Amino acid sequence: MNNENLIEEEKTYLIRRGLFHVQNEVGLGKSEEAYHQAFKLWLKQAGIPFTSKPCYPLMVDNVKVHELIPDFILWDRIPVELKSLPRRFRDKDWVQIHNYLKLLDCKIGLLVNMGLHRVIAERIIRKNDTPEFQQNWECWKNPTSTMTCLKEVIDKHFSDHLTGYGSEIVNKLFLHRLKADGLCVVARPCVSTTYEGIRLGTSELDCQVVNSEIVVCMTSLFEDNDFNRRRAKSFMKDLGLPHALAINSGKKTFQAHAL
Repeated sequence: MNNENLIEEEKTYLIRRGLFHVQNEVGLGKSEEAYHQAFKLWLKQAGIPFTSKPCYPLMVDNVKVHELIPDFILWDRIPVELKSLPRRFRDKDWVQIHNYLKLLDCKIGLLVNMGLHRVIAERIIRKNDTPEFQQNWECWKNPTSTMTCLKEVIDKHFSDHLTGYGSEIVNKLFLHRLKADGLCVVARPCVSTTYEGIRLGTSELDCQVVNSEIVVCMTSLFEDNDFNRRRAKSFMKDLGLPHALAINSGKKTFQAHAL
């Protein structure tokens, strides 16, 4: 048997049993809050130690840049994110539980959906592999002060946070560091969109422009940085800027490529 299947096996089995009991008692199609309150009652009856909706501020330089509020923490080490959705999980749902595992340094969490005909309780395992830092600055032959500062920001970000957070958090952490270092940042700049000379309107670009000089594109939890590099090159052309930085805070590897 895969060792990952043994992590907190008895406890996650007990949690699943409780969730099925809650759905059977409460019924189908109820609100997330109804299931949440019912599961709280079941946990109390089962004598399982838990906290409900604890708030964890994410601090950088003594400034709160974000806060995370998991639905439950059981036994002080198993986060449970509970939803009532008439659909399968989407990427943003998976990212939530990954954020909790990263923040709390937990090995396993449960992503739960009470909104379908049966309870879906996915075990999410966080591997404790040492993250790798891949960086390539070859394209910046004669670095400007902005380039030098960006490189320092990247080094500091990786040193403080490594990898594992979703894009919303990574963007907030990175943006805070850029501004703290005195850099001017324009987020999601707008450009005109045309087709064969016909103007179609404007589009927001999913990037940041630093000191009116460098396009910064970021992704999180991607397997590699290829998409991001191609997107950054396209944005450079759209914005008429000569340089870009493509960053991917992946599951196992943090990648920074200068363009």
